[in-house]
Amino acid sequence: MSFLRHSATRVVRKDLFRSRTLVPRRQYTASHSPKSNTPWAIGSLLVFGPLLFHLTSPPPPRKKVQEHVQSVKEQVETVQVIPKPYVLIGGGTASFSAAQAIKEKDPKANVIIVSEEGVAPYMRPPLSKEFWFSDDAQIGNTLNFKDWQGNERNIVYRSKDDYELIEDASGSDLQTDKTKLLLNKKVTGLNVEEHSITLDDGSEIYYHKVLIATGGEPKKLSMQEESDQVTTFRTVRDFQQLDQIAKEGAHIAVIGGGFLGSELAVALAHRENLKVTQIFPEDGNMANVFPNYLTKWTTTRVRHLGVDIKEKSKVQSIKKDQASGKTTIQLENGDHLDVDHVIVAIGIEPRVDLARKAGLEIDEKRSGVVVNAELEARTDVYAAGDMISFYDSQLGRRRIEHHDHAVLSGRHAGANMVGAARPYEHQSMFWSDLGPEIGYEAVGLIDSQLSTVSVWAKATAKDTPAAAVASEADSPRTTGEATAPSVTEEVMAKNPFENEKFGKGLVFYVREKQIVGLVLFNVFGKVKEAREIINAGHTSDHIDSLLKQFDLYANE
Repeated sequence: MSFLRHSATRVVRKDLFRSRTLVPRRQYTASHSPKSNTPWAIGSLLVFGPLLFHLTSPPPPRKKVQEHVQSVKEQVETVQVIPKPYVLIGGGTASFSAAQAIKEKDPKANVIIVSEEGVAPYMRPPLSKEFWFSDDAQIGNTLNFKDWQGNERNIVYRSKDDYELIEDASGSDLQTDKTKLLLNKKVTGLNVEEHSITLDDGSEIYYHKVLIATGGEPKKLSMQEESDQVTTFRTVRDFQQLDQIAKEGAHIAVIGGGFLGSELAVALAHRENLKVTQIFPEDGNMANVFPNYLTKWTTTRVRHLGVDIKEKSKVQSIKKDQASGKTTIQLENGDHLDVDHVIVAIGIEPRVDLARKAGLEIDEKRSGVVVNAELEARTDVYAAGDMISFYDSQLGRRRIEHHDHAVLSGRHAGANMVGAARPYEHQSMFWSDLGPEIGYEAVGLIDSQLSTVSVWAKATAKDTPAAAVASEADSPRTTGEATAPSVTEEVMAKNPFENEKFGKGLVFYVREKQIVGLVLFNVFGKVKEAREIINAGHTSDHIDSLLKQFDLYANE
């Protein structure tokens, strides 16, 4: 602006100089000294003021520009920011329960369950129990079954329609009030510092908080080779495969004498014209949890239900005979069996590889991810289910592989992920049914190496899993009116425990005089009382006074 002003002044002066030479003036007054700049400044302002005002003034408002800006502003205001998700790694009971707890606290929460399976989260216990007593030839496809009371149920907690199915990591930003479900994907990496997980396709999801609920992998025998005739048993897919094999005339061997092995052996033996052989190195069924006398009694009962048991037998080798198509099991004692299929049911190995790779602490003694009282392994990293090592204020550090623990630890972790900040103090229970006639529920430490005190009573047909009411709300055992003829009616028509010495009873497990575990053998609906005994820290000299809570002799 100053440049324009000086230029204009010079022009004016030149013109005025020319005027003076043509028309000379005779005198000047002091107030009009030729050295003053005031007249020229005033002249410049008058001549160039309007021009400068025009050049420096803002442009007049344009209607179309204003409308466009307003439109963009409205669009920005309507866009909702999608929060980082709660990512639940694992498609089992613990993840499902955690998702429920999160949604109950925050219905708008962005929740993603990542599962390696192609099925929505489901309960596992019926796969080795009620499923095998169904007359429905399509059970492997429908996954519908009847519990012991005849109630129609489905193994899947909620159908796929109740979820927002996503196909890859990009779905994590999808706006929906439903829990998102990402199937057939494996999480291969967890970056705690960056709050991200990596999928097996290389994509990443950045999380707000994450739950590790990867469960366990079935153990295999050291000499076990890959074969379609030698399999493990844990998933829906495993049931579907075995269901097709376990047909009339087949011979199936079950290796393992614990919970799963014994349940499967009894369940398979229920099928007509199916030969079942159970092999294990212990003295009898459930030898690692029952006292010796109860182990022997249980083994006798399992034999009575049609299972050929080979106790105290170790497997030396398993090989397929190409000529006959059979699989030969060679035992260390020199015996051998030729069978159509082998099921290895010797327990699970907690899946902690992801956690170990991420730098989380692993309890090597118990093979679990170490968590604090709130089930947190690191900041914003929680864990639940079979693969956690947690501290029990009554019984010390533990790792549990049962359904009830998966349900409650999952719910507890989920609630804490949205701010509950409560310690996990639930005294978990578990149950096992050897068919509809023999069942038990247990709380606390159940180990055959502990001292035990047992109390027994005469049992009737009412003291069976088939006639039992549910002990837990989340248990596959349910109450309510049966919708169809049930296994209960068949069992009630006879007394399977007539003249039996160990029909029903209580087994107290004692460590340093303290009651640390309790098995309710064919005694149902008393888990609450058992929990209270464990949590109270009662000693063995109180057992006589505690018995009245269980009504052992009510039906005698």
